Amino acid sequence: MKKHLFGMALITCLVVISGVATAQTIDEIQVYDVAGAPASPFDGQAVTVTGSVYVQKGTYNSGTFYIQGATGGINFFNGAAGPFNLGDVIELSGTVGQFGGEINISNSSALFLSTGPEVAATTIPIGSLTYEDVGSLVEVIGTIATTNINGGSDDFTIASGTDTLLIFVDSDTGADLSAIEVGDLYSVSGPLVNFSGLLEIKPRFQADLVENPGGDTLPVIDGVNSPNWVVEMADPLTITASITDDSAITAANLFYANSDGTTQGAFSSVAMSNTVGDTWSGTIPGGHSGAQVDFYIEATDDGAQTVSNPGSAPTAFYSAAVGFTTIYAMNTAHPDSAYQGSPLRDRFVNIRGVVTAGTGIASGAASRFVVQEMDKDPFTNSYGFGGVLVYEGTGSYEYFRGDEIEIGGQVDEFFGLTEMLPFNADAVNLVGFGAALPEAAVVSTRELADNSLLDGNGILGEKWESVWVKTFPAAVVDTLGFGEYIVSSSASRADSLDVDPITVLAYQPNIGDVLTIESYMTYVGQYELVPFDDVFIVQTGLTGVDDTPAIQSAGGFRSVAPNPFNPMTEIKFVVNRDEIVQLNVYNIRGQKVRTLVQDNLSANEYKFTFDGKNDAGQGLASGAYFARLRIGKEVVQVRQMMLVK
Repeated sequence: MKKHLFGMALITCLVVISGVATAQTIDEIQVYDVAGAPASPFDGQAVTVTGSVYVQKGTYNSGTFYIQGATGGINFFNGAAGPFNLGDVIELSGTVGQFGGEINISNSSALFLSTGPEVAATTIPIGSLTYEDVGSLVEVIGTIATTNINGGSDDFTIASGTDTLLIFVDSDTGADLSAIEVGDLYSVSGPLVNFSGLLEIKPRFQADLVENPGGDTLPVIDGVNSPNWVVEMADPLTITASITDDSAITAANLFYANSDGTTQGAFSSVAMSNTVGDTWSGTIPGGHSGAQVDFYIEATDDGAQTVSNPGSAPTAFYSAAVGFTTIYAMNTAHPDSAYQGSPLRDRFVNIRGVVTAGTGIASGAASRFVVQEMDKDPFTNSYGFGGVLVYEGTGSYEYFRGDEIEIGGQVDEFFGLTEMLPFNADAVNLVGFGAALPEAAVVSTRELADNSLLDGNGILGEKWESVWVKTFPAAVVDTLGFGEYIVSSSASRADSLDVDPITVLAYQPNIGDVLTIESYMTYVGQYELVPFDDVFIVQTGLTGVDDTPAIQSAGGFRSVAPNPFNPMTEIKFVVNRDEIVQLNVYNIRGQKVRTLVQDNLSANEYKFTFDGKNDAGQGLASGAYFARLRIGKEVVQVRQMMLVK
């Protein structure tokens, strides 16, 4: 079998098959049939291999690596592994499997062995590539034949003679393809991948795309990086980039313009200087007049060839935000609007807040966490629209509940879920830890689950996306298996909400259980609560949402009667020691409609009449309402009431 060596002797590995240790190489694992379907003789078996890292996590996503061994390459996914640097030699153990038609090692663990040189790509003619080369770092040279560059699924084909190959550039790489045109001669490097039988190359970064190879190659501008997170109006802004050429770079310039995100001023420029190695740096002076600074870089080599990054600059450019934007401003959507995504989608912003669900918890991924404003929106006195899911692609750092952070990045929508995409792993600034967490907003399942304009109530669930919420007492009305279930504050399936714990919890749902659930809310085609700890699921001990909560040491409800009622009902409760007491009535949306008690009360039994009117004295419509009794810090109880006219 034809294989390619990569300049370093690597350790031969062993696999145990039926208790017998036999010699094992990556080449022997990477086996495909003539149609390109995985046919590894070790499929489903435990193996250990050794190789040098040539794709780091964060290149394509939060956990994909590629390693190159003496006889070939292979990929594995492990969001918790590393971080490993390019060239690091690791020992990889796991189970042989496949994903998307490509053989990989799953359920893996990786052990660092040593540092080493970066893996060099092996040049192979396009027509000579075979499935034997899948997983290896290869280089092909050819002419751009077709392009399908659309910013989301960027790909093009490269041809040599009658042979063509698809090049797929993952958007997470940040590689800019805007200068690529049909007829250009290019060298393209990256792992050779097998996607459902189709061979492709996936470049890792800008430097894997080199124009005019074999001649005086054009300069390559890669790794364009703005400051880690935030600049204020008066702050200078230093931009760095890696600029390489086959001969020499004679000049590099940084062009910049102030912008409000819609209207852009004229571009000015400053010279960049070569600081160390291939790194160039330029500083945009302070005195910014807009909400963001737009910029691009031009470089010229000693052959008088000039390129820019982005390649279609100044039409395309990078941006850095100036000052802070509230999460409320980033998220708030009017309920009557057909578009419920972020009004700042694709804009560059800086935000600050407190982590309510840390890495490894939010969406079960090491690259995601949830951040919320620490204080209520002063205009609405609510936490609604105050949370956002942060996707930091490399998963390089851990963040925990209570961490206070600042983030610089871009606003995005992922299938209806608003996300914050930091510029890079260091664009999240840890201000402090142990910050006070925002109190859970108490909201009915009816409001949390609503994503329809058809009911005349607007799209209400959007308001609570990624916000830390708590349900009113809600009955389990259905179970879906695998720990997933449906709850409803009114015990009606029509008002129900899906609960899908991120991890396996001790609590197993039973139809009829009455719970209060705390969680942030996500959107996966529908709104869902995703509790990640049993402490956030409280069983009330009731068998229906109308049952009376037990009286605790500080006091509690006695009764609500009559119920249903018209036109009034009596709410009785007991206070067992002198304490501050609050008794409010909320509607099905979780909006307070009436304050009945807000005072220091002495130990005693109390009775208050609710006459079905709001604080303004207006009669309320028929429907479900909730009496919430709070006695000091210890007691919070909720009773459902039905007003029937």
